[in-house]
Amino acid sequence: MAVACRACLVIVAGILIHLTLGTLYTFGNLTPYLTSYIRKRSSPSDLTYGQSVWINAVAAMGQGASMFFGGLMEKRLGPRLTVLLGAWFQSLGVMLTYFAIQYSFAATTITYGLMFGLGIGIAYAVPMAVGMRWLPKRKGLVNGCVVAGFGGGAFIFDQIQTAYINPNNLSPDLTINGDKFFTQDDILDKVPMMFIILGGTYAVMQLIGCLLLTNPPDLPVSYFQLAPSDEENSPMIPESESGDSRESPEQGAAAPASVNSSSKSTEQLVERSTEPIDENCVSPRDVFKEPAFYILWFIFLVNGQGVQFISSLYKAYGQTFIKDDVFLAWVGALAAVCNAGGRIMWGSFADRYSFKVAMMCLCCLFTVLMLTLGVTSLAGRWMFLVWICLLFLAFSGSFSLMPTACARSFGQTHYAKNYGLLFTSQVITSPISAVLTSSLKSAIGWYGMFYMVAAFSFIRNYVMTTMPSKAGQTIKPRMKSNG
Repeated sequence: MAVACRACLVIVAGILIHLTLGTLYTFGNLTPYLTSYIRKRSSPSDLTYGQSVWINAVAAMGQGASMFFGGLMEKRLGPRLTVLLGAWFQSLGVMLTYFAIQYSFAATTITYGLMFGLGIGIAYAVPMAVGMRWLPKRKGLVNGCVVAGFGGGAFIFDQIQTAYINPNNLSPDLTINGDKFFTQDDILDKVPMMFIILGGTYAVMQLIGCLLLTNPPDLPVSYFQLAPSDEENSPMIPESESGDSRESPEQGAAAPASVNSSSKSTEQLVERSTEPIDENCVSPRDVFKEPAFYILWFIFLVNGQGVQFISSLYKAYGQTFIKDDVFLAWVGALAAVCNAGGRIMWGSFADRYSFKVAMMCLCCLFTVLMLTLGVTSLAGRWMFLVWICLLFLAFSGSFSLMPTACARSFGQTHYAKNYGLLFTSQVITSPISAVLTSSLKSAIGWYGMFYMVAAFSFIRNYVMTTMPSKAGQTIKPRMKSNG
């Protein structure tokens, strides 16, 4: 019972930390205020929404570039200090934006883009890795719960941003090429100080979460990682497609004799798991030999196009036909609830069925929603609310399905590092999305952008059809690498 309570506290810690990291998704709500401020008070004075997405793109690039190093840091510093350093670096970037936004768009891209993303990347995967060590049989549920915090951060902080900056619910009063901007001093005067308030709040929440984050007791580090249960022992890629030798099930299930001589609490924990020790999983060096890695990497790459576009510009599009800033903030907040709940839902769905079935359902839903998003401008605000919430519900699944597929396919021992390598896809997809948005939006309009994003989702769904029917399940244990 005590172990179960401790495991729950660790998951709560992960959720609390991810609530602050997930404020990445407040960028869509923040964009009109930030872009309007830079246009009037900073430089350049002709900044557009298509150009401002570079801040979010650089943040995603920073996250993808640093996540691997978060896994390395955890091995040396432990989970608590690693997460605290990454999370506080993110918060520092937010607070420094108080100065950067008054100077230039480029400076803001460094603090609210690069620093923000680097900090997220370092701290992101570690709480999930620790949670799976406590509950190794519930990988999908653990990942879903923790990253639900990442998806739900915007529910809280979208409302804080709008309540502080625009309490009187003023509408944008400047229209240029169909895009709307704020010029009211009552709104713009509050923008810089908002970053101090947000950054300080994040730092306090992160400290509390890190104090609760700890590895399971009584076990040395090599015993923390337990392989998935027997129901998950089908390979993601058939052995015939990989030239690497595998151990027999008896070899993979062998556990060190020292487990039998450990303390009573340790015996109870290992007995409760009824799983083999994950000694011989795929190392970061060997993961590049796995076809499964490249399939997952490409799916993640294509998925990023829809995530970047919708999370950055849903409010800018809504402003073209909805003159209610508070309502649009609530759209973002309710979409964040769907983003959070969707991660738990899709993670549980994958546990019950498979990664492939869950991802294909997700792709089909997202594609249909993107193809019909333009209809919301004719049907009005309530259809817009429903469609944006469903879009967030759809794309949120990738961020619980991918960690689960990574842990099942390549083991838990090197999970944080392997998932960091998988997340490098975002280093490429983010600038692609920013370039396409900034260069094509004025030429093909909102509807053209919707169809283009839907096409990327269709490609992702086609790739999914080429995967084995039990994709995302566990590979058999590898022979231990000398490297």
